[in-house]
Formats: sequence, C-alpha cells, structure tokens
Amino acid sequence: MSKLKQVRPEGFDVEALMAAAREGRLFVDEGKKIVSKAQVVKDVCAYVARIRTFVTNDYETVIDELWEQILSTEQLVEYLMPKPKARLCKEFDKYNVVRIIGVLREKGVYQYYSDRKYDALLEPDGKESPYRRYMGMGIEEHSLLVKIRKIVEQYQL
Repeated sequence: MSKLKQVRPEGFDVEALMAAAREGRLFVDEGKKIVSKAQVVKDVCAYVARIRTFVTNDYETVIDELWEQILSTEQLVEYLMPKPKARLCKEFDKYNVVRIIGVLREKGVYQYYSDRKYDALLEPDGKESPYRRYMGMGIEEHSLLVKIRKIVEQYQL
C-alpha cells in the first residue's frame, strides 16, 4: 500500500476517488463514522417500536407523540448519540435508550414486565443482551430525568 497523503479541498479529485472506489482501493475507517442526529432519531424510533405491545392502555394512542417529543429535545438526543469509543452501540446508545424505557415503565407508560421480556423484544437475536441490566438503573443526570418526567406529565390523564 502506498504512502497516505493529506488532501485539501482545492486538490480533491472526485474522479480519482470514484475510480479508487470502483477498483477496491478506497478504505474507510468505520471507527470514525459520524452518525447524524436525524439518523439516530429514526433508529431509536424503530428500536422502541419493537416494544409497542407493552404500552399501557393510557398511553397507546399517544406513545408516538411522547417519543417524538423526547427525541425533539436536544439534550436527550445528545444523550442517545453513540459515544466515540463505543464497541457495541454504533448507531445510537442503546444503554441510554433502555434507561429511558425503564423510566417510562416506572411512570406507567409501559407495562411492568420483567427486564428479560423487554430484552427479548428489543434484541430479537435470541441471546441475552448486556443492555437488559440497564433497564432499572434510571438516568443519572438529574436534568434529563426531569425533562422526561415533564414530557410524561403532559400526557397523563
């Protein structure tokens, strides 16, 4: 493999880049992949949709709105962004999503089933995931916890 060279915008050759990609000479460092906030929101919505059957009767008509409001809060989206050194959660921080689900379960949004049942729906590969034990841990940052509680209060009957 030849020596790497820094490329400046004015010296960037798109045709050479495309040719290198076609020839299999273009490599991308997956560890440095940047995920957009919009993609994180979309992925989290798809992830929590897996447990829709666990939503309590009081919240079944508003669960999408509730998650939409959670995911429209800048601090909460930042909380769910993948961390730079994450080995498992490259799309979004599943540990923190599970923590939020745990808080919502405590507030009565989700039915109180075992963590194992939630894990079976969230991670359907049949193996026990490391995320399950974070369900009951809550959220350590008090300001985020307060934000979630206020959002839930808006939808309480």
